[in-house]
Amino acid sequence: MVKKDQLIGDLYETALKQDGFLETIQRVAEWVGADIFHMYSIDAHRNAPRFSYYTPTATSFGAMIASYVEYYRGLDPRVDLVNGHEPNTWFACQDHFNDSYVSRSEFFQDFLIPNGLRYMFGTRIASEGCDDVLVALVRATGRPAFTKCNRDELASVSGHMQRAIRCWQDASELHHSAAVGTEMSGQLNVAAIVLDRQMRSVSLNPEAETMLRTGEGLKLRDGRLVATSSRQNDALQAACVRVARTGHGETIVLDNEFKSGHQIFMSINALPSQTGAARTAGPGLLVMTRCRGGARLVTASQLRQAFDLSGAEAAAAEALIDGKSPDEYASQKNVSIATVRTQLRAVFEKTGTRSQAEAVALMMWVLTQRTTTDAEVRRSASPSA
Repeated sequence: MVKKDQLIGDLYETALKQDGFLETIQRVAEWVGADIFHMYSIDAHRNAPRFSYYTPTATSFGAMIASYVEYYRGLDPRVDLVNGHEPNTWFACQDHFNDSYVSRSEFFQDFLIPNGLRYMFGTRIASEGCDDVLVALVRATGRPAFTKCNRDELASVSGHMQRAIRCWQDASELHHSAAVGTEMSGQLNVAAIVLDRQMRSVSLNPEAETMLRTGEGLKLRDGRLVATSSRQNDALQAACVRVARTGHGETIVLDNEFKSGHQIFMSINALPSQTGAARTAGPGLLVMTRCRGGARLVTASQLRQAFDLSGAEAAAAEALIDGKSPDEYASQKNVSIATVRTQLRAVFEKTGTRSQAEAVALMMWVLTQRTTTDAEVRRSASPSA
């Protein structure tokens, strides 16, 4: 017998750990009398899911969802029901569609019932600044409608389930941003360091490990990232605190007081540290570091060609990659910050990214791969190859 308290604890634990969460949602679905669950978010512009997760053991569900998105969602009477229903509260389809309606419905008769499904508990989880998440707990064909006991059981865990789903979504964003920044920077020999809210290192790529071992400019002291010069360290710590507090990225340059001409270029960006999951457990900053003074990593013309950016968009993207903040770039170009933000929104849309850190990492990685491929083609075409 599954205990409710154990289920609630497992919901929060697996949401933050990103391990076993979908299996826990399935256990909740079964506890309230459902057979499977489906959790998804719709991009209204593309009329397609931003993400779609369902019962891990439902191996044939993927093809069903593809058919639903392509055609049957337009016939689904539950869509208007969930959009018109008060968010963050559950409804039961059996209260709105009786057997007579179901017998005449193309959606039920041609799609849902032939795929082995019938009754559903549904909700739309909505919170400010986030995409809505739709959750369905569905009962198989041949089983009776949900009972009052099932409704009471769902009501008793509903708030926990919805908060855990938000925590899971926030934690997913957090891990994704950290992974993108760290992995992509490795392609460019850029040191990437992920810091938590106390500025302790929680992740280093190999380039960062090498850089910190040399101790020239930066090192770890009791697990915290510090500059070897006390004056430079004051500037570094102050910048990290500002980025963590405001969420706005900054670029700083550290000079080595004992090695002339040696500068460390640091781009400090906030991971989604304002989310509930990050406040509880997650990293807060992504620090990308390289020696300053070398050739540009990419140029505006390369960005225009690779991502179909306009000239203004490419220039703004180049400034991000070069470590400038939007405010600095606006001041340099003598344009309004609103104009720069509009350009950056276009960059995010065309690169399929959601943050400055992710956009910078993706653009550098894509262009690095192109450069590597071009070099290989030139080598293979060389007479000496």
